[in-house]
Amino acid sequence: MCLELKRSLYGLTIAPKLWAEKLLATLRSLGFKQNQQDQCLLYRNNLTLIIYVDDVGIAAPDRATINQFLDELTQLDYELTRETSFNEFLGLKMEHQADGSINMTQRGLIEKIISATGLTDCNPNWVPAAPTTLGRDPDGPRSTETWNYKSIVGMLLYLNTNSRPDIAFAVSQIARFGHDPRQSHAVAVKTLVRYLKRTKDKGMIVKASKSFDLKCYADADFSGLYNSDPQEDATSARSRTGIIITLAEIPLIWRSALQTETSLCTMQAECFALSQALRELMPIKFHAQRNV
Repeated sequence: MCLELKRSLYGLTIAPKLWAEKLLATLRSLGFKQNQQDQCLLYRNNLTLIIYVDDVGIAAPDRATINQFLDELTQLDYELTRETSFNEFLGLKMEHQADGSINMTQRGLIEKIISATGLTDCNPNWVPAAPTTLGRDPDGPRSTETWNYKSIVGMLLYLNTNSRPDIAFAVSQIARFGHDPRQSHAVAVKTLVRYLKRTKDKGMIVKASKSFDLKCYADADFSGLYNSDPQEDATSARSRTGIIITLAEIPLIWRSALQTETSLCTMQAECFALSQALRELMPIKFHAQRNV
């Protein structure tokens, strides 16, 4: 027997797509337009929305404009939970400082990571990673930790992506070994978690700037894994690229990753890093110029 569904059910593969179509169709009918560069950013006059699945951040000059929009959705039978402020969104807490800057932190996620790894009572660390690079360690013992390595790495990746550029290198290193983590890799995770315990109240600081300058910084090491991975392993000759791009002095993109090609000298590694950075930079520059 087969059943034909008349409406979507929560948990179905197609459910997110159907929800997005319904919500966007509603917003378009209310006069909202989608940003061409970010389809989850919509605007209508002086009202701006940012959508993440079923969480919506709203920006407007006054509360009355926001309440009017929420009343429109309520009249269309949308069930809403109204938050009093925009100080926290998707686990990202935004604390307004006296100088007008905003400190973006994810203390809740960090505490969850600390608890999951059983390091609640550990000694905090001053650095996120050991001074030597982390290799495959094929002859080392497998991880004996009780926590799920992939789950912890996933949370660390989310933390790095949103508010902590300072851990990009450390997270990139440990993320390589989720398929077969060794004890040395688990130790590297705990080193990073101990650092997060010391810095859990720290985050990315965003401050308004009169300058609309677009800046890009790129760097590379040459064959940084040479003494860490086995020399017969091709990855041991890989170099690493580090990138950070800022617009109006606000970080937009940051990354630390192994290069996909093997460089034969320091200059080639640097040029490859510059090429990767420009691939990220040029679309931003094009759209920034169009919107000025």
